[in-house]
Amino acid sequence: MQRLLFILGIVFGVTSLFNNKFRLFNAFLSNKWLRRLSVALVMRIPAVREKMMHQMLR
Repeated sequence: MQRLLFILGIVFGVTSLFNNKFRLFNAFLSNKWLRRLSVALVMRIPAVREKMMHQMLR
């Protein structure tokens, strides 16, 4: 019974996160430091960095 409730809780949590993903992104990126940290982390990925630099230097 506990396992079933645990699985239902996880399913409910994932669906609610999925339904509100843009609200979560906007709330996360509205903070200056979190926005700066997320951009710095994404720019460490070589494929993303190359694509961004290619588009900016065009």
